[in-house]
Amino acid sequence: MHPDTNSPTPIDPRLTGDTSRLTAQPLTVLPTRTQHDDGEADDDDETEQRNLGSEKRQKLNLWKCKQCREARKKCFPADRVWPQKCDRCLAHRPEPLDCSEPELNTRKRGPNLKDKARDKQKEKPKDKSPAPKLPKRIPTASTSEPRSRDSTDEEEGGASTDDATTYERPQRTEVVSKGVKREYPGDPAPELPKVVNNDENYRPISVYPPLAEGEFRILKLAPGKKDDRIISCSFVTASVDRPMKYEAISYLWGAAGQRSMEIHLADPQGKSYPIFIRSHLYEALKFLRHPSKFRYFWVDALCINHGSSDKVEKNKQIAMKRFVFRNAENLCFWLGEDESSKTALKFIPRILDLTGIDSLVRDESTVDDWIAFVALLKNPVFGRLWLVQEVAVAQNVTLHCGQAAIHYGDLVDAVAMFRSFRNQISLMFRSTGRNAKELSARKVIMAERFIEVSANSLRITTNPDKEQKTHRLFSLEALVSHLSSLDSTNPLDRIYSVLAIAKDGPKLDEKTLMPISQQDDNALQIDYEADFVDVYQNFVIRAIKSSQSLDIMCRYWVGAVENLPSWVRPIQLLQPALDGNVSERTEADSLVGLPDHNDYHASRGTKAKFEVKDQASVANDKSKVLCVRGIPVDTIAKLGPRASEGIILYEWLALAGCVGQGLQFNVPEEFWRTLVADRGPNGTMAPSWYARAFRYCLQNLTPTGDINTNRLISLQENESSLGVSFLNRVQGVIWNRKFLVSKKHGWFGLGPMATMETDIICVLYGCSVPVILRPMRREDGEEYFLLVGECYVHGIMDGEIIEAADKYGEEVFDLR
Repeated sequence: MHPDTNSPTPIDPRLTGDTSRLTAQPLTVLPTRTQHDDGEADDDDETEQRNLGSEKRQKLNLWKCKQCREARKKCFPADRVWPQKCDRCLAHRPEPLDCSEPELNTRKRGPNLKDKARDKQKEKPKDKSPAPKLPKRIPTASTSEPRSRDSTDEEEGGASTDDATTYERPQRTEVVSKGVKREYPGDPAPELPKVVNNDENYRPISVYPPLAEGEFRILKLAPGKKDDRIISCSFVTASVDRPMKYEAISYLWGAAGQRSMEIHLADPQGKSYPIFIRSHLYEALKFLRHPSKFRYFWVDALCINHGSSDKVEKNKQIAMKRFVFRNAENLCFWLGEDESSKTALKFIPRILDLTGIDSLVRDESTVDDWIAFVALLKNPVFGRLWLVQEVAVAQNVTLHCGQAAIHYGDLVDAVAMFRSFRNQISLMFRSTGRNAKELSARKVIMAERFIEVSANSLRITTNPDKEQKTHRLFSLEALVSHLSSLDSTNPLDRIYSVLAIAKDGPKLDEKTLMPISQQDDNALQIDYEADFVDVYQNFVIRAIKSSQSLDIMCRYWVGAVENLPSWVRPIQLLQPALDGNVSERTEADSLVGLPDHNDYHASRGTKAKFEVKDQASVANDKSKVLCVRGIPVDTIAKLGPRASEGIILYEWLALAGCVGQGLQFNVPEEFWRTLVADRGPNGTMAPSWYARAFRYCLQNLTPTGDINTNRLISLQENESSLGVSFLNRVQGVIWNRKFLVSKKHGWFGLGPMATMETDIICVLYGCSVPVILRPMRREDGEEYFLLVGECYVHGIMDGEIIEAADKYGEEVFDLR
């Protein structure tokens, strides 16, 4: 082996400035066989002298790795199972050798050239006996037997072909289903080794000894080149009281489609075990390890024993994550090895040039770089909930894509500037024939939310005594609402992943950032043995008590879980995600908006009036009853079909009375205002020119009498930016909603796709928008209601019902 002079150092930018210390150390050349080598070499010489001459020698059936075979050394332990390294390769200094899978050599070899010359001199002319018959050759790779991928030309008796060797990206190591048998003369055959466990949750007990209070594990990553397939590591124990220098790694963990890759993890006694991890983490460890030095990392999937039945330790370790990430010298945020992401990382410094950004967003030659930047924002790593907390609490964060790396702060600034120049970049995309919708795709908006929350959720101040204090700026309700589109493998992590950075989360010690022992009895605590129905209900009830608002009932924040009451997840969210193959959008924008950013005031700022009850009459039902007080205002008399793909259907136009003669249409004002929910971009009042834009749409109906908003957007992209703005607003309001007409007052409105005729329109105290309730009755005659979802009803969105409450009367609705 020769040293890899191309190994890049340092791996993390801005973490250390001394790069001279990170120079890769040269490796010792493998030893070659000498005349006085002991072991099997001496045995072979003695055997050859006894055989005298050209009779081929029978080599013992020994299992050896490539390194031991080339060095003509013994390869122990005899009963090891690949990928366990042999003792000689592990003991080699200055660094271990790259051991390989042991192979059995059953070939027969001839004498050495010197011995052959000596035998010819010793030959006597009078010896007329024929030469001994050569044994039959065992088939090799050049004949009938397949050659193993670790075979060398030494075995073939020919020259080395290292120049033709190609190194492929590591694939998953197959499970060993049969032991490797080693034969020794006179010794009994050893027992077959055990089968390797390829379960990703399997962790050997000896590798994970119990931790004391305040302790956590740090991964000690052995050095290696980026092309080395074997990753070796072990654990060291750190604690809150015994700090040490280490880094942390954030990466994509729970995504589907990742392969299981094998690494070697040693226990405190030095015994190595093969364990399996996801390919994304495998690549991160392979690229982040140093070529000649150990590196120390905290890695969630390895440092926490997720396969253990001890949930108490897991809960404590997860509760310590804020401390662990806060005290790490650096957080390596791993993006993967995508080429477009590498291009984007190189392009970001150009975005940050304030003197050149104006020309950069108009330069058509940079359109491919902008496409790469958008692809970076679509990286699924920005869709994982846990990573928000990890990035938010870290002192320093670096982004890594293969060998390319930048500081996370540069990405934060680049995204903020990208949002400011989105319209100009959109014009450049259209002029070059690119899809401008990609700039506002759902995954791009999700990444923007991720970066915004991770960069702004915490503030650290320093007082005159140089004591630091951490301020948490977002409530738990705000964090859950902002990050509702992000994913988590465990339903409980929808709450637990952001609990530590919420200002109403557990009380923390300012020095250690660990939860203090004395907590509020009603405070949410991390407990993975808890039922998610209880956790979700407690979160909603806590949010209502804290904000005195019922808006949390209408927001999209719950994942695909079942058995929840309708006031935790309205039944509109039980509908399938329609048209997902046609468009990224699956539902309209929320009417209640985000916490503290209400666009409507249907309840005129009143506080929520509610009570929580248990369903004592239903056995084994953990869901609770939320009793809310409000005003029933009307029932639904007529419904139009669901607005699939944001199309304004002919049935909607007919219900609203939009009839025309020729190109002249009678357009009720309340109808076009309903189509945009009487608001413009960012919650502003609807511009008056929206009416003119809608009349233009009526002049471009489809043959079936519909208004195809997608077609009109494509037609107006290069002609009218105002027309596109109006149509985008319409799509954001009506997508997959139904048009409704109330029975008593004839109000126009929009309801969820689950809305049915005879459903009730209500204004609840403490809810900023009206809601639709469905009356139900149990077999015993008891009445209750299901929350269908939020709705828009033109004319009652700004407190008109509260002013006339005496006219309608109040009721209590038991929501289940």
